Amino acid sequence: MYNNFEQLFYRGELEQCIAEGEKYLLSNPDNEEVLFLMAVAHHDSVYDEGHEEVYSAIHDKVIPYLRKILKLNPNNLKALYNILDYPLSNEYTLMQIGRMKKHITEANKAEFIGYAERLLDHAGYEAYGYDFLVKIYESLGENEALLNSLEAGIYYFQRAFANNRELRDKNTSLFWIKKIYLLDREKMISGEELISLIEQGHLTFVSRDDYDFINLADIAYENNAPDLSLKMMLKAIKGTNSALHIQEKLVEWHHRFAELIQKGYSPSDIFYYQLIIERNYADLLNISGYFYYEHALEVITTHPELFSGYHFAGTYLYENKRYAEAIPFLQKAVALSSNVTAWRRKAESEYHLYKVIPAEIPAFSDFPTDIYNEGVCINEFIEETEDESDKLQWIDVSRMVYEQADKAFRRYYKEGKFESDYYNDLHTRAMCCNNLAIKYVLQGDHDASAAKASEGLTYSEFRELHLVRIDALLEGENDEETAEALNNYFSLYDDEDEDYFYKNLYYKARQIEVHCLLGCDNVYKNAEEMLTYFYQHTMEHPEINDYDYRDLEAGKNVLEEIMYQRLDTEDHITRQSYYEKLAERFPREPHPQYILMQIYNEHEDYRKVTITAHKYLESKKDFLLDDFDRAKTLYMMVKSNYFHGAYQEAASVFSDHDAFNAEIMDPEDYVLWLSYGVRVYSKLNHKDHTLSLAERFSIIYHDEEWGYDKLMEGVELAKAAVLYQSGNLKEAHILLDYVCSFPDYNSIADEYRASWKKPGLFSKFGFN
Repeated sequence: MYNNFEQLFYRGELEQCIAEGEKYLLSNPDNEEVLFLMAVAHHDSVYDEGHEEVYSAIHDKVIPYLRKILKLNPNNLKALYNILDYPLSNEYTLMQIGRMKKHITEANKAEFIGYAERLLDHAGYEAYGYDFLVKIYESLGENEALLNSLEAGIYYFQRAFANNRELRDKNTSLFWIKKIYLLDREKMISGEELISLIEQGHLTFVSRDDYDFINLADIAYENNAPDLSLKMMLKAIKGTNSALHIQEKLVEWHHRFAELIQKGYSPSDIFYYQLIIERNYADLLNISGYFYYEHALEVITTHPELFSGYHFAGTYLYENKRYAEAIPFLQKAVALSSNVTAWRRKAESEYHLYKVIPAEIPAFSDFPTDIYNEGVCINEFIEETEDESDKLQWIDVSRMVYEQADKAFRRYYKEGKFESDYYNDLHTRAMCCNNLAIKYVLQGDHDASAAKASEGLTYSEFRELHLVRIDALLEGENDEETAEALNNYFSLYDDEDEDYFYKNLYYKARQIEVHCLLGCDNVYKNAEEMLTYFYQHTMEHPEINDYDYRDLEAGKNVLEEIMYQRLDTEDHITRQSYYEKLAERFPREPHPQYILMQIYNEHEDYRKVTITAHKYLESKKDFLLDDFDRAKTLYMMVKSNYFHGAYQEAASVFSDHDAFNAEIMDPEDYVLWLSYGVRVYSKLNHKDHTLSLAERFSIIYHDEEWGYDKLMEGVELAKAAVLYQSGNLKEAHILLDYVCSFPDYNSIADEYRASWKKPGLFSKFGFN
């Protein structure tokens, strides 16, 4: 019965769900699942009608239903959680829009505090219990009880998450900042005591709300603690700072610090703050875009021992492509601080100027995420680099940077190094593992890549890490582990996500390939069915973009190779029949045509070779056509046209594509191509073309130090034939004599010698 109500609920038929559910409860009043479903349904039925309607539903229906559950089962955790979450969330929302309506009052607070305290007794729910207690006391304005709950929560988080710095910092910080705000607002302790608390606690405080640090800076400023204000504002500038009101506060603090500097206050970090604000918010400061450069030069003059002046002077010159001027400043900045951003800009400047690529990198002093972010910047630089050899060296540089970031993350989490920072989170650590794993793959270290990607998945779950790990395992030919990784991936991401639809198809194909290598059952059946699906999908979706088509084609290639291996053991008739049926059903698929071209060539059916070769090139997308496959197909076209007498067509293909094949083909293949060019032009009686190609043929043979063979014999006979046809009978016979001087020569040479008359007395008058 419950399933019926649940189906009505998920179909959005809430009124019917409530009506039938409440009717059912008349005879089954103790069904906890139905009671809970009715509570949720009443809430959702008015959700779109406004927050005050939701208030009424919670007051009249939701809380009463949840109370019934808790009367039946005091330890129903789902009911315990929601009897607090629904009213407190609604109260907060109403407060945001100026409606001060309360669910929890002086009259019923003991009941709801009891619910929250009950959660403290259940493992895994303690954090919720403390959070609800804090929200209840905040709502009621009971400051002493609120302070006690905040301190109890902080103590709990520090113990419960002692081995997980991210969870410890984030949970503790939520309560710590509330405690600071409470103490400041209510003046519950002296200013000196408050500053002392902030000095002690800010080292482990994290927040994604930049305004928290600005507020702390303001509190410190109001209590005559400018050093603490500066520390907080240096933390504030590390945030996203995208909101205008945040930017305006950053600029306001620039003015405050400027006033303090005029009064003689000049700690080293204050200049860094001033310069970075001048660089990023020149418009709000109403200054020029190069003001910070001039200011940086002043700082260098007055404080030559400080990193900030050199860093920002070098940054301005770097960003304006004045690399020769930038390098000395950035070198000095790196020497003073080992700052990763200054080093990266220096390295890029040296490359732009001298094409010098670092062979090693310094030990950076920055936060892990800052080093990681500079690795990302180097990736972008690599993409813009045109020289392929230089790209490989820069990839090694980026690997070293990511390795340093990886080690810095280890020190942050395992050794407790660095102050706490919101952005040094485990997800960023996992992304660092991901990018480092990619570098290892590019350098051929597949084991290291798979291990690093696996490590990353222990920090954060996201799709790309799985794919990088799978690729590394595939490249490393670790079949059993790859099969496990693929199974795990599809258990998590076997969905219809549009962005990954074709990527998933590719990995489905690779999964079948791995099953084939492991000797699993029904592999060929699965491969054939999947390949048919790929072909059908391609035919029905001609609009597939090039990016997705690459993944689809890569998947096809995997399955096509599996089927090719399967059919390779079959007889010629079976193989030919399979591919002919496939080509007939899917005429725009290139692979069946490519295989048929080779099958027909094996059996010298040259007219069909020509047809399938043309179809292959027409249906294969240019951006996916491998140079070798193109060259091979063009060779097949020239060869097959030659053998079935289509000399003009063969010559046309040859002339159009000879330059391409000369660049692509190895000498062993190119002489085959040339040999057919020689024979084709000989048949067309094009003497100059024939002899020119034959000369190129001979030069390759000479350069490669190859001896006389049947291929050369064919070229020599073609030369003789074109010389004979053009009236050079004497030269033709000299070539025939040369051919016949070798053992096992082609008997056609004897036929030529017998049928070609040697020149007589009147030959020059055209009488022979």
